[in-house]
Amino acid sequence: MSNAPSMMLREFIKTFKGSLDPRLWVALIKEEMAEYDEAVANNDRVEMLKEACDIMYVLTGFMTVTNGGADPEIVQSDEIKAWQTVAEKAEEKFETATKLFGEETMKKAFQRVHVSNMSKLGTNGKPIFREDGKVMKGPNYKKPYLTDLIAEIA
Repeated sequence: MSNAPSMMLREFIKTFKGSLDPRLWVALIKEEMAEYDEAVANNDRVEMLKEACDIMYVLTGFMTVTNGGADPEIVQSDEIKAWQTVAEKAEEKFETATKLFGEETMKKAFQRVHVSNMSKLGTNGKPIFREDGKVMKGPNYKKPYLTDLIAEIA
């Protein structure tokens, strides 16, 4: 994929005052990988596509944070090898999905997931955070529509 995901994540982090702590991003990667695995187990192709995009979303967020936004002491810590292992597993899942759905479908889906994620603001126009810093869905959240993309490749 192009550098568009990185630009979208910078927009998300700026708009939602996203965490610059790589530990949160690693936790989010793990969450999204588990959701992807569940979609695979259920053979739910629409959910697989969404979760693959979510993996790339949080992986790109992690890369954005660790390449300039995070506290240098955190990035240089002993945890970095474990983070890299998680990131590599996430990349593998995304690559598998890209082979399954095709690069063009993934690009279209990623754009729609980004638009959906940008709809998470609360009614007051501010982000809603979970206790650990994850941005939660606000009342105006709109789930991405991806069914037509699956139908195109069926």
